Amino acid sequence: MQNEKLKQIRQAKELEYGSFENNMTNIGRMWSSLLGLKKDIPGHLVASMYVAAKLIRTRQSFKQDTYDDAQNYLHQAELMQKNEKKV
Repeated sequence: MQNEKLKQIRQAKELEYGSFENNMTNIGRMWSSLLGLKKDIPGHLVASMYVAAKLIRTRQSFKQDTYDDAQNYLHQAELMQKNEKKV
């Protein structure tokens, strides 16, 4: 039940914002450029940093959306990192 709910959230977000993987990769490039890094921050690490931000939010009052987002970011980070190792 929970996995289906999270899948539906991921699908809705992709329709609204486009490809998660492309967005994380582009954010990694942008952050790397702003920080003056020689290598791009990989997309899976960007997603992991978003997980960390969501975990910080859990210190405040409970909001289910925060936990749902953190789970989805972590799931996507896992898939992205697995795919990076295959390339």
